[in-house]
Parts: sequence; structure tokens; C-alpha cells
Amino acid sequence: MRFLFRLILWLILLSPFALATAVWFALDKTPEVGVQRQLSHQDIARARTIIKRNDPRQLPAGSRQTVRVNQTDLNLAANYLLQQVGGAARVEIGYGSADLIATARIPKLPIKPYLNIHVTVVDTDGVPQVQGLRLGQVPVPNFLTSLLVHFALKQTYDTSRYQFAEEVVQNLDLKPGLAAITYVWQPDLIERARDSLLSGTVRESLVIYYNYLAALHKKGVARNGSVAGALKPLFAEAERRSQVSDPAEENRALLLVLGAWSNGRGMDKLVPQNQRQGRLSSYRLTLENRKDFGQHFLTSAALVSAGDTSLSDAIGLFKEVKDADTGSGFSFTDLASDRAGTRFGKLATNSVEQARRVQMLLAAGIEETDFMPRVRDLPEHMKQAEFERRFGGVGSPRYNQVKDEIERRLAACRLYRGT
Repeated sequence: MRFLFRLILWLILLSPFALATAVWFALDKTPEVGVQRQLSHQDIARARTIIKRNDPRQLPAGSRQTVRVNQTDLNLAANYLLQQVGGAARVEIGYGSADLIATARIPKLPIKPYLNIHVTVVDTDGVPQVQGLRLGQVPVPNFLTSLLVHFALKQTYDTSRYQFAEEVVQNLDLKPGLAAITYVWQPDLIERARDSLLSGTVRESLVIYYNYLAALHKKGVARNGSVAGALKPLFAEAERRSQVSDPAEENRALLLVLGAWSNGRGMDKLVPQNQRQGRLSSYRLTLENRKDFGQHFLTSAALVSAGDTSLSDAIGLFKEVKDADTGSGFSFTDLASDRAGTRFGKLATNSVEQARRVQMLLAAGIEETDFMPRVRDLPEHMKQAEFERRFGGVGSPRYNQVKDEIERRLAACRLYRGT
């Protein structure tokens, strides 16, 4: 009995040392996976093609559908997710298994700031199982890996969303360079997925900002003129509500409502009809006396508040490239409006401190040029042939010169200085 007591005592005393040792060997001085490229407009085009090809909405309830995703697209998706936390990843798919190698940078660690993670996912009779986890130089036993995976899923996704994923996914088939996922389609899947992504607090704020905007419209406020004039009372309301709530979440809800209103799509998905008090006027706000600039700005701000900067930038560029081919033509003016909205949305939702600063400045009233530089002198409405003749295509030196000029003008705006 005395021996057992001493053993337990020694384990208690040594456990902090053992934990510190494990952490030391789990961290590395260098990243195993380097920083990957950002999303491009070609990536967005490919994503749209994949979604269109696998759109299940016309299928009858209970249908089984299989989606095949190649290794390249999986790498793109993995890196997009990890870029949001400053990391990178590499996916390698073989017969019946897939290896994920990911790197994340731990902030404020000067000596060994990188956590390199190796994960092996095995296709076990169509069910994915994690077998093999290594953190840096530290292998994790399989039984502990299973517990960690289960815990991580529970922490990352609420119970309803976790169960939702288990109900939907029926089979996983892994072959070299290809993953095939079979799921059962139910008409309410999209609504259930949407419900899982919007918390109750965010949903409540969306309704509040919709109704507040409708009340302003009824008084003739925030209906016409500059976007700057409309933002003042709206962010004053956000500042008031943020006294007892998260200012970044308040700004996010407000920008989602403004984005849906400006482009005329998506409001029904955000705010149910039976919770609306009043109607919104047709969108007529402007930037530099241009309605399209205001639409680009607010749509991009909403998009980045719900996603991230690289996605917003890529979608904006994709639209301009598409317009050059089949629409109104490539416009650097629109691209600049997108970038201004992206900068604004990121700043307004990136942290509590920045969110409060944006609320304070906008509630006090600011000029357009404080957040949107003058851009009407930039080339616009260029068809594909003219765009390529003048600028040589996306990514060329001449194209990058104009892109850098846009960034220079943005950096000079009062709201973005020093950010």
C-alpha cells in the first residue's frame, strides 16, 4: 500500500515534467509544409463547376449520391481552411487510406513555433477511421487518437451538427488520388446545414439589424445617397448593442444584412419573413456616385465577414474575369471596390478591439474617402481582347502595377492606416 502511494505521488510530481517534455518534442523549428498559394479566380471557377455538376437539389428524397473529389481539390480545400489560422497542409490519397500532413504556427513561441501533424485516415468498410497520429516527433496511440478525434469533433461542431454529418455520409472510398463520398440526399439538408452554421445569437442579431434598417427606410434614412451616410446610424446601433455583446459578431450580422440587401439575394436565408417588421427599399446607395461600387463594396464586406479575405478576393476577381469574357468587361474600378469592401469587412470583424474602433469611427460619421479611395480613373469595361492587349492578363507585370496602385490607395485611407 505504501509503495502504491509513493508511486502515485511520483507520477503526480513527474507529470508536469512529462507533459513539458512531450510538448517540446511535439513542436518544431521549421514547418514541414510550406505556405500554399491563395485561392485564385481559376479555383473559384473550378469550385463552381464541381458544385454545378454535383448539385443534388433536383434529386428525390432518399436518393444516394456519390461525389468524387480528386487530390488536388482536397489539397486546395485543406489549405483554404488552414490559411485562416496561418497554417498549410498536404493530402496524399492511396488505396484505402489518405495521409494528411499539416503545419500550424503557434503564435508567440520564439524557439519552436511550428506544430507539424501527421494523420492517416483509413477506409474501413466505407467508414473513415483515424489510425496513426503523430505530433512532431511524438506518436499518439490509436486508442488515444480515437478519443482525441471524438473530442475535437464534439468541440468543433455542436451535437446536432455532428449527428447530422453521421446521418448524411454513408460511405467513403479511397483510391490513389481520388476520394469518393456517398451520401443520402434529403430536401432539408441545406436548411439543416445553414441552421448549424448560424448560432442563435447571430440569428437574433440578423433579425434586429434587418428590422432596424427597415425602420430607417420608413423614416427616409439610409435609402439614398452615399453608403457612408447609411453606415453611420447602423454602426451606431451596433456600438450600442455591443455594450453587452461581442462587437465583432454584431458587425458580422450587420454586414451580412447589408450584403444581402445590396445584391438583392440571400435575405430570405438570413431573416425569415415572419420575423420581419417592415420592408426594405430597393437598393440605391452609392460610392463615388456609382451604385455598382456600393454593391461591390457591401457584398465583399459581407462575404469576408462570413468567410475570409482570400475567398472574397478570389470571387471578386473571378467575376471580373468572367465579365471580360461574357459580360460588361473587366473593370479595375469594380476590383478596387471589392478590395475596399474586403478590407472593411475584415477590419470590422477581425477582433474585438478593431470591431470597436470601426463602430466608434463610423458612429461618429466619416467620409467615403476614409474607407473607399477614389478609383473612377482606373481602366474599366474592357472586353477580353482589350484587357489582354493592354495588361497581358491576370498576374502580368502591367496588371500587378494597377493592383499595387489599388492597394496603395487603400492603405492611405484613414480607416485602414496602420492595419
